[in-house]
Amino acid sequence: MIDTASLFRKMTEEGNQIAFRRFYDHFFVILFRYTATLLRDKEVAEEITHDVFVHCWQKRTSLREVRNPQVFLFVAARNRAVDYMRRKNRNVPLEESDEYDVQFMPDPEQLMITTEMMGRLEEAIRELPPKCREVFILVKQYGLKYKEVADVMQLSAKTVENQLAIAMRKLTLAVSFRLEMEVARKTH
Repeated sequence: MIDTASLFRKMTEEGNQIAFRRFYDHFFVILFRYTATLLRDKEVAEEITHDVFVHCWQKRTSLREVRNPQVFLFVAARNRAVDYMRRKNRNVPLEESDEYDVQFMPDPEQLMITTEMMGRLEEAIRELPPKCREVFILVKQYGLKYKEVADVMQLSAKTVENQLAIAMRKLTLAVSFRLEMEVARKTH
């Protein structure tokens, strides 16, 4: 397991390029996927993700006080995505946007779930209200804590907890309903 806090500290305090490269390699895909879910434009998401890391390197000495590098990256990426949407005259606030692309990175637990079930789950996630969907993705896919998600989305931790509860209820209902319909279709 990579100690990202240590890498970030070496990068910001010592200007260590190797630490920066390892930090970049560890977080690039994670941050890119998150940004792509917000913008639904992979080229722009890649550009924004690169910009976030360039900013980290250029401003590294001023980032010494950052306590949680992962949250810092998510906040920076989200802010840049919102700025991009505003510049493109998309006057739709991010939380009202329907443009998310859900992709799960399989872990051992997820590999036990059938491909069909994962498809149903991904479809149900896409159907969640935008704020619930973003909270769910940040907590369940990226492993952020409620407080970290609250910092990223500029919400209270209680709102994050409530949005996640709503998402989990809706997903449970949607997936079980789809399973019941599938079973009923197969038995008739």
